[in-house]
Amino acid sequence: KLLRAEWHHRQESRLAWRIKQARMPEQWTLESFPYKRQPGISRRQIQGFAELEFVGKAENIVFIGPTGVGKTGLALGLLLKAIQNGHRALFVRAQDLFDDMYASLADRSSRQLLRRLARIDVLAIDELGYLNLRPEQTNIFFKLMEERYRRHPTIITTNLEYDEWHNFLGNQQLVDALLS
Repeated sequence: KLLRAEWHHRQESRLAWRIKQARMPEQWTLESFPYKRQPGISRRQIQGFAELEFVGKAENIVFIGPTGVGKTGLALGLLLKAIQNGHRALFVRAQDLFDDMYASLADRSSRQLLRRLARIDVLAIDELGYLNLRPEQTNIFFKLMEERYRRHPTIITTNLEYDEWHNFLGNQQLVDALLS
C-alpha cells in the first residue's frame, strides 16, 4: 500500500507540475462547460476533440466567435485534458506571444523561442485578432506554425473569420498555406 500511495503522489505531483508549466489562467474542464448557454457549440464535436485524436494526428483546432462564447474555456478544457493524459502543453495569449516574438528579434533569441514553442505537445494561442502586427512578427508566427505543422497541434481562439486572416496577418499566400 505504501508503494501505491507513493506512486499516486508522484503522479499527482507530475500532473500539478505540467499544469503549472502550461500557464493556464484557469483550470476549465470540458465537463463543466455551460453547453446549454452556448447552443452554437456542438457538445458531440467537443467530446470528440476530448478523445485527443487531434494530438496524435497533429491536427490544429480553431475556435472562431465573438467575445464571451467560451472559446478560451474550450481551449483550456482541451489543454487540461491533454495534460491529464501526459502531454506537455502551453497556454499563451496572442498578444504575449507576438510581444515575445518581437522582443526575440532584438536580442536574437528567435531561434530558441521557436525551438521551445515548436516542441510543446499542445500549444493554445488565445485571442488571435485583437492585435496590430509588424511584418517581422507575422514572419516568426508563420515560421512557428510551419515548424509545428504535422508534428504538434495548435489550438487557436479568434474573433476573426478565416477570410479576415489575410488582412490581419498581411500575407495572402502564407495565410492560404496556414489554413490549407
